[in-house]
Amino acid sequence: MKVLLMDVKRPGDNKDYNGGFGTTFNVGKSLRARFLSLVRSSMESFPTMSYAYIAAIFKKYGHQAKYSVNESQNVDMFDVLLIHASLIRHNEEIKFLGKIRHKIKIGVYGPLATIKPGLFDGIVDFIIIGEPEEAIIKIAKTSKIPEGRVKSNYIEELDSLPFPDWSIFPYKSYSFSPILPLRPFTFVLASRGCPYKCSYCPYLVFGNYRVRKPENLIKELIHLKRRYGIKAFYFRDPTFSLGENRIKKIAHLMIKNNLNLKWGCETRTDLLAIPLIKILYQAGLRAIKIGVESTDHALLKKHSRIPPAVEHQEEIIKFCEKIGIKVIAFYIIGIPGDTRNSIKNAIRYSKKLNTSFVNFTVCTPIPGTQFYKQMSSKITDSNLNHYDNFHVVFKHDNLTKEEILKYQEEAICGYYIRFGYILKYLFDKIKIDMARKK
Repeated sequence: MKVLLMDVKRPGDNKDYNGGFGTTFNVGKSLRARFLSLVRSSMESFPTMSYAYIAAIFKKYGHQAKYSVNESQNVDMFDVLLIHASLIRHNEEIKFLGKIRHKIKIGVYGPLATIKPGLFDGIVDFIIIGEPEEAIIKIAKTSKIPEGRVKSNYIEELDSLPFPDWSIFPYKSYSFSPILPLRPFTFVLASRGCPYKCSYCPYLVFGNYRVRKPENLIKELIHLKRRYGIKAFYFRDPTFSLGENRIKKIAHLMIKNNLNLKWGCETRTDLLAIPLIKILYQAGLRAIKIGVESTDHALLKKHSRIPPAVEHQEEIIKFCEKIGIKVIAFYIIGIPGDTRNSIKNAIRYSKKLNTSFVNFTVCTPIPGTQFYKQMSSKITDSNLNHYDNFHVVFKHDNLTKEEILKYQEEAICGYYIRFGYILKYLFDKIKIDMARKK
């Protein structure tokens, strides 16, 4: 069987992020906003990780798998086409599927297809409901293409999955620069899901929290280095450092096997301590993404977010930046209850922390989340492409749509285009260059 894995995307898109619903980067319409958007989209280039897992499964059972982007020609040369449905390119994906629907059998999957399968009824041949791997394994084993809605249970034992097949991608071109500037670069999953209960978090939509055994993970890293020459990677887990003993074991195995890979992860500062960070740094950790989100902790708690203690957060960030681990801090603008003052406080706080990088996203009710249900009566925008964290899609009690977007643009542009940040960026770059020469 010949399988075509199709991406419908634009520069700057990342369908792995935002819990698999996808996100992009579009700060605003001003000259400086467009400049920042262009710089980021030109420097970052990521794979869609689910395709790599699916390709590996099909190849394991003797089938062929090819990856393509925005290409509607010659699809009839394949037996089935699979597409990871996203929010950010929903309109383009539906248009694309309409062009090819009579040429080939089509299946869609992903959290959007799971939560809103009706969007694809009559357009595709089958819709996978749930994490796709169980259904894909059945298709690969039987060579039978299903019809209608196909229930797919999540994989309890993640170690049973084959390692992702990156050979289908132009993997040498992927980049996480300037955060992790080494190439080739790729993604790795050490766990799936998240045990926390933040009401607005899209990572809660797909499956329970599960982890891989450290030994299996190290085998994959060795495989990535030998097979693809990978020099840097990023853990796609939303809370990587959960379970200190397990994380220490992973780090010690990296060191023991002399992997010499640079890597990053996303986690919470209250899941980090200085002794642990020292071990992770020795194992190659060079970037951490953390969610600050807001300085109004009472506001966050209303949405089941447990904010880390401010003193510990600042201690961890300061230590990481000092020893050469870049910190990327996330903030959210327009949370229900946000005011002009709370947003201004968050912007001021971001500059006080002065982390290597930041992102300010617009609070967005993602389908399938508890927050989406809570905001259903206030949603004003039904264009799913706008659920990308850079549009306002619900009526805010205290702020207008225009104010929220203005604050977001001011926050991002004002952070990066300032003397204090430019000086820090140049100083950090000099330190890195000097370290490489040693």
